[in-house]
Amino acid sequence: MTPNQPNRLDRIEAVLAVVATQQQANTTAIAQLTQDVNYLREITLHNIEFTQQNREQAERDRQTYLRGDSTDLRIFIEARW
Repeated sequence: MTPNQPNRLDRIEAVLAVVATQQQANTTAIAQLTQDVNYLREITLHNIEFTQQNREQAERDRQTYLRGDSTDLRIFIEARW
C-alpha cells in the first residue's frame, strides 16, 4: 500500500458515510410519500362520500319524479335551476 492510497478502514468509513447519507435521504423521502398518501387517502374518502351522497340524492329525485308528487317535483325543479 502506497502512502497516497486509503487503507481498507478508510474505504469502509467512506462507504458507510455515503450509505448514511443515502439512508437519511430515503427516510426523508418516505416521510414525504407517507404524507402524500395520507392526503390522497383523505381526498379519495371525501370523493367516495360525495359520490354516495349524489347517488342517494339522484335516487330521491328519481322517486319524486316517478311518484309525480307535484310539490316535491316543483321543489326539485327549482332547486336544479
